[in-house]
Amino acid sequence: MIKEILRKIQAGKTLAEISEEMSMEYSALLALLEHLVKIGYLETRERVDDEVEACKTCPLFKVCSKKGPRVYYLTKKGKKAAK
Repeated sequence: MIKEILRKIQAGKTLAEISEEMSMEYSALLALLEHLVKIGYLETRERVDDEVEACKTCPLFKVCSKKGPRVYYLTKKGKKAAK
């Protein structure tokens, strides 16, 4: 199951798509993803709107509440596990 979820993330599926395809509650998927972050299979980043160039150079960027949703990325360990 974890391998399948990692593959779906790697393929660019949304969390809503993954939860539906895996027949999982969205909240259960989020909990699992946070666990995968803690054990080193995933990392997260805040997505910033690429069109807002000012955000990227703002000194308050790290504490700003205007950031987009979290995006999950596979780490090297996650990519290896997804094979």
